[in-house]
Parts: sequence; structure tokens; C-alpha cells
Amino acid sequence: MNAFRSKTVKLLAGTAMTAAVLTCAALPAQAAQAAPAPNAGASAEVSAGADVSLDPVAIGNAIKDAVNNEDDRSGALRAALDVGYYNEANPDRLTVAVVNKDQDINVEGDIANAENIDIKDGNYVIYWFKGPGKITNNGDGGWLNWGAQGDVNRVDEHTMSINGG
Repeated sequence: MNAFRSKTVKLLAGTAMTAAVLTCAALPAQAAQAAPAPNAGASAEVSAGADVSLDPVAIGNAIKDAVNNEDDRSGALRAALDVGYYNEANPDRLTVAVVNKDQDINVEGDIANAENIDIKDGNYVIYWFKGPGKITNNGDGGWLNWGAQGDVNRVDEHTMSINGG
């Protein structure tokens, strides 16, 4: 197991209990709030539809803990993807994507939720897909700007297909 995976596994184990406690605390009111609209370059369509089990507030708190333990922003983005996907607050294992809001990245499809997150002084949005979607990066690629985990197919260097979207 590499150092990144080892750190992530330890963080996931530690955050599982935190997520359970936070979920039972005063977070239900926050979780019921609408997802904040992404700004600048990142844009998305959030759709309503089938019910899914997802607690973005608990996952957001776990992500903050995980990214603060990484030395670089690209490693922190990967940690955010791992926590967003594997955290017990995402029991349906919805596909997750993290994109830099300061880049020209378009996110569309059947999105369960979107949350603004800060990763190493960078402005990002984390998306959870409950169905098909697509991410198109019209700017710089690389782990500093975007990534996805789950049912993802890389179409080309600028496009990822989500859940067959």
C-alpha cells in the first residue's frame, strides 16, 4: 500500500466515526439546504429525481480533515475524491467529481448534490452524480484542476463520461 493510500485509509477509518457523530448532531438542517451554485469557470446543472442516500455536510467535514493532511494541492484533490466516494455518508457510492472553480470546466448531468470546498487555498466544487453526466475541461488539465472517482470513463484528454453519460 503506497503512502497516499495508507494515509487515506487511516483518514477514512478516523472520519467514519466523525461522520456518524456529525450526522446525528445539528447537521440535518444544514444538509437540507440547497447546494450552493458554483461560480466563475465551473458550471453545472443539478437535477431532481430519484432519492439517494448522501450526507454532503458530513463528507465535507471529512474532506477538510483529509486535505489538510496532504502536502500538495493535487494530492489533496485526490484525497477529497477518496473521501467523497468512500465515506460512509455516501453509502450508495455515488460517482464523485472535484473541479477547480477558477478553470473553464463544465459539469452537467444527473447531479445529486454540489458543494463548494476549499482545497489548499484553491476554490473547488465537489459533485455527486446519481446518474449519467459529463465533465468537460476547456482549460488546464491535471490533478490540480479536476478529477473524478466511481463510474467514470475518460473520453479524451478534455472529457470524462459519468455513469455512461
